[in-house]
Amino acid sequence: MRLLLSAWLALCWLASVQAGEPKPLAVVVGQEFKITLPANATTGYQWVLDQPPDEKLVRVLKSNYKRSDSKLMGAGGKMTWTFKALAAGKTEMKLKYARPWEKTEPPAQATNYVVIIKAGKKDGNR
Repeated sequence: MRLLLSAWLALCWLASVQAGEPKPLAVVVGQEFKITLPANATTGYQWVLDQPPDEKLVRVLKSNYKRSDSKLMGAGGKMTWTFKALAAGKTEMKLKYARPWEKTEPPAQATNYVVIIKAGKKDGNR
């Protein structure tokens, strides 16, 4: 039983750490967009930009954590990152779910995105 549990935990850990293929996000110049990820601040883990987007193409506006409405102690919440597309192009960004003080430990999770920014319509509508 222990062996089965250990194998299952190891498989879950491997699956959670792998970022996989970048998830595409299509936006237009001037558009604000958000990425929301499950998080739990009570564990010390937080989502951080491991590879920020190209600052000529995308600006990070803010990030904030919102706990769930659950009354349970230690309940998780969501971390939301807000960005703004500045210019047409393509950039990749990577986020990792880690404890900031554990510099040598691998992240508990990781994810990555490819942001594809198209020019807005010439008539000013976006």
